[in-house]
Amino acid sequence: MSIAKAGQRIASLADWEQYAPPKSPRHWVDGRSAKEVARAWLEGGGITMPQEVLAMLSGHPRFDGLLSWDAEPEARLRFDAFPGEPRNSDLLVIADDSFGPYLLAVEAKADETYGDTLADVLAAALEQRIENPRSNRIARIDGLATLLLRPRCAGQPKAGDLRYQLFTACAGALAEAHRRRSARAIMLVHEFITSATSDVKHARNASDLRSFLSRISGQGETLLHDGELQGPFVFPPYAGVELFVGKVARNLR
Repeated sequence: MSIAKAGQRIASLADWEQYAPPKSPRHWVDGRSAKEVARAWLEGGGITMPQEVLAMLSGHPRFDGLLSWDAEPEARLRFDAFPGEPRNSDLLVIADDSFGPYLLAVEAKADETYGDTLADVLAAALEQRIENPRSNRIARIDGLATLLLRPRCAGQPKAGDLRYQLFTACAGALAEAHRRRSARAIMLVHEFITSATSDVKHARNASDLRSFLSRISGQGETLLHDGELQGPFVFPPYAGVELFVGKVARNLR
């Protein structure tokens, strides 16, 4: 059981910052997601998972007692064949229990948004296509939407209002599980409530996650409480992989 990056074992915050830093040094600060997710997963020397994650897993019938796990920070997860930047997962965890192997693609959040809306991303992609007819961004967005979304029912949010980062996070988890021949994948939001975060923004993120879940589940408003795991959800291109969406929170105030 270890956390490592490119063969370098990570056992401290200094190791994490050196071998798997965030894209910008300004993100590596106390109270924000990049540093707090590192601190949480390094508790106990990186040998045991955070207690809130273990409690979430134990509360779902498709998961059992943890047998082993390893993790890679800042893992690149490619979910389609188009060139360009792949999905960057804050932490990719490869685990085993009595049911077999599974993975967790961890999305660390303080109170940052889940990215732009699908409508805004699509509008930007259209402008890029006008400038460069070879651009694949529209095709990528189309692939993500048709992979994950069920047909819209009355009262459900429109596809354009959903947050793009949630699409790439789930698609990255599914594709990586498929590559590893794992039958289960978890897209896990690990939220940190700190003195540097806003309750209004936490509530906005919770609403955005509910909206996304309602569309991938095909149900009405889907509540996801802290410490809960929703699913399984199965999508035809990855029929052998069950997707779960979970959220845990750590209050550091």
